[in-house]
Amino acid sequence: MDDPITLRTLIAINREFFGSRWSEKDLEELVNPRFGVVSDLSSLLEQLSAIRAKDLADQAPYWIMECQP
Repeated sequence: MDDPITLRTLIAINREFFGSRWSEKDLEELVNPRFGVVSDLSSLLEQLSAIRAKDLADQAPYWIMECQP
């Protein structure tokens, strides 16, 4: 992913599409997690992008992988 998600971007999205449903404190946790349980949103989006970029034709179905010794 080229551009990281910023707090300013999330605040604008929250205001425009969700009527400011989430507090700025909650949005800050997505950008800069302090609790260490959840990855920041940018990292999650990068990982999702990497998964979507995989050629699934090269991947065996899960059940075949489980059945092999």
